[in-house]
Formats: sequence, structure tokens, C-alpha cells
Amino acid sequence: MATTTTTTDFDAFFAGLAEIRRHIHSNPELGFEEVKTQALVRDYLINQAKIPAEQIKDCGKTGLVVDIFAPTEGPKLADGALKCVAFRGDMDALPMTEHNPQLAYESKVPGTAHMCGHDGHTANLMGFALLVQQRRHLLPPHSIVRLLFQPAEEGRFGAVAMIKDGCLDGVDEVYGYHNMPFTLGNIQVKSGPIMAHGGTFSITISGPGGHGSAPHVTKDPIVAAGQIIMAMQTITSRSLSPHDSAVVSICQVHGGEADNVIPSSVRLSGTIRDFSPAVSSTINQRMATIVEHTCAAFDLKGEFEMKERYPVVVNPVEQTTIVESIARRIIGSDRVSAQGLPLCGSEDFAFYLHQRPGSFFFIGTKGTTDGHNRNNHTDTFDFNDQILPMGARMFLELINHRFNCAIYSADELGQMTAPKVHNWQTLRIPTWFPSQKDAINSSMELLESTDVSQQACQGLNTI
Repeated sequence: MATTTTTTDFDAFFAGLAEIRRHIHSNPELGFEEVKTQALVRDYLINQAKIPAEQIKDCGKTGLVVDIFAPTEGPKLADGALKCVAFRGDMDALPMTEHNPQLAYESKVPGTAHMCGHDGHTANLMGFALLVQQRRHLLPPHSIVRLLFQPAEEGRFGAVAMIKDGCLDGVDEVYGYHNMPFTLGNIQVKSGPIMAHGGTFSITISGPGGHGSAPHVTKDPIVAAGQIIMAMQTITSRSLSPHDSAVVSICQVHGGEADNVIPSSVRLSGTIRDFSPAVSSTINQRMATIVEHTCAAFDLKGEFEMKERYPVVVNPVEQTTIVESIARRIIGSDRVSAQGLPLCGSEDFAFYLHQRPGSFFFIGTKGTTDGHNRNNHTDTFDFNDQILPMGARMFLELINHRFNCAIYSADELGQMTAPKVHNWQTLRIPTWFPSQKDAINSSMELLESTDVSQQACQGLNTI
């Protein structure tokens, strides 16, 4: 019989995860470049979580698929019973420069930073792996818990790469969460659309330029660009129903190199967000029409291109109702809502939910007194380590529910609920992060572990 873990044990465990998270934060890597992060995760899973190396597979170039197997002794699963449930954590950073000089773990890599909290998602999934592996004997015989350590969520289709490499083969359901600046420890979730479809567009307006003192002998693309920019603002207000949420944002304008020269071309680019294919089609058609006819009116050539990015994240009703029910039971109905949803941000978790049922939810990170900026994609953002217990608990509760088991008792799970305040500002940065050379030469090599990684297991060696 498994022993009961004390609150102090879990405190030490999550404090250790916070250290690991902060080390990942200070060593960020962009999408499909997560070589050292991948090696770090592998080392932790093998040396600390004690997951056999053969159960850890490369996937999606710099990602990992990890299977934790229940005992094979015992009756086979009944027909219709779930056999494999997957959980996703993304690992990539953003091409941004961090401005958090007050943090000992500020990014060491110029132009690259974890400004969306994927360092926290990675650390959470690492700790979750250890917690499940320690209690795998309590899973139903022949069942599998699969962990998806995904690269390149930030616009580079990492989920697609993982799926192409077979990460969903045999999976019945898939779950994930994202940190978001809602109230600390609250959970935001709903069925149906929860995050937007995203597309990026580019517009090139070209014609003969010339001297700024003689505009009458030129075809001025700047004037046409101004007209197009203003006309684009009418798409959401005049071409769509007030009930259809959408965003059209022109984010870049480039043209000209001299103060006295009308350029021969101007380039505009930006993004659209919406929640249905019909709305997306309307936006696309209207943009193309505006570019074509405005350029014709100014006797200019116009080129318009739309690139599809991520589809809408659509949460199935059945699995999302389960997530809502679990969340209400453990933190109270007043702290679980759909307020603020759906978001106009995009997420490649959509590709998983297009292939398998599951659910995607948000855990709030925004406290009132911690002094941190919790707004994602800002250069002063920092993940809130206080939600690490909640992330682990939600995933463990889903295992208990979906497999009809109890790998952790209600009492133990209750010790993981409330965000706890620790003096995590002063934690030292681990020194066991593998070198890039080691990671490239042998990502399967067992890297030397230290007391830092062992701290993340403190108090759990009897589970």
C-alpha cells in the first residue's frame, strides 16, 4: 500500500520544480531549437522520475513522447474503456528580449525569452511525470499515461510535427492547460470555441515612384496604403454581424527609404482572428476586394496573400464538462468560469483536438501583491510558480476520473490545491543543465544529476 505524503513533502517537491522552471527560464530556446531543453527533460525523466529510457521517444524534431505504463498483470481493459490518455506541455520560448533585471533567473540568451510561460508548462509536466511514475502500480492494468513535451508552439506548428511523428497513435483523449493572467489559482474553461483561428496576411502595393517634389508623375503607393488601412477597419464593423467576433489588425507598414522619394512599393502585414470558417472566409474575401479595387483606383498593382496559421481550439462538451466538474469540486464554483472566453489568441493545441477528444483550460496567474507582470508576450512577464501545484493536481484528477482509479488519495490531492507563497526569489539556479554539445552528440546520454534535481523528488521517495 502506498504511503501518505505530508504537506511539507509536497512543498519541497514543488519548490524543486520551481527551481527547475527558473533554470529553463534563464536558458530559453526557440521553436525546433529546444535541444538543451529536450535533454534536460530526458535526464530528469530517467534519473529522477525513474522512467525507463526506452519509454522516452524523440518526436517532432526536438520534442519527446513519454509513455508511463500500468502493470500488465491483471484483467484486460473492458471494451470501451479508455486505454491511453495524453497530456501536453509546450517547451519553446519567444524571439523577444527579456527586461527583468531584478530576477536572478532572467534570460541569458539575447533576443530569446520565455515570455509566455512555456517554461512553467514544461516543469509542470516533468513533475507530473514523476508523480504518475511513482504510482503507476495503481493505474488500471494495461492503461497508459502519455506525456507530450512539445516544441515550437509559437507559430511553427510543433503540434503538427508531433502528430506526424505519431504522438497521438493509440491515444483516446488529450488534455492541456495554459497559464493566463486571470485571478490567481482560478480556472477558466468552456466547451466550444475557446481560442481563435489565426491567419497572417501580407499586402504589397507597387507602382512607379519618383521624386517627392513631383508626385503627379508617380503612382503613389503610400496614399493607396492609407486608404487600404482605413478600409480594412470597416470589415469587422460593416461586413460581419455584431454576433461574430473577429479581429483584423495591420501590424506592419514598410515603405520608402528617403525623405524626398515616393517609393515604388509599400508592404503591409498583419493578422486576423475569428471563430468560424464562414467568418474567416468573409474576412478573406473582403480584404482581397479592398486591395484589388483600391489599387485599381490609384492605377497601382496590388498583391494580397493570406496564410492560414492555427485553427479554432474547440473543446468537446463531454471532456470539458469533466474538467469543469473537477475544477468546481476542488476550488469551488465561484472560482471556475468562462469569463473572458473565448480568447482571440491562437494555440496549436487545436490540432490535437481535431484528431482526438479532450479539453484545454486556463489556470490564473495574476496575484495582487507579488509585483510580477503576468501578461503573456510582454518583455517583463514571468510565470507564476504558485500554480505548479494546481497544474499537477488537475492532471492527476483527470487520470483518476478517466481511468476510474485513485493513484493519489483525495487527502493527498487536497495538499496540492491552494497556491502557496514561498521565498522562491532566492532559489539558486541549477548547474546541471546539459551543454549543447552533449545534447547534440547524445541526447540519450544520462547526464550527471545533482542535489538540485534531487530536491524536486524530496519527500516523494516513499510514494
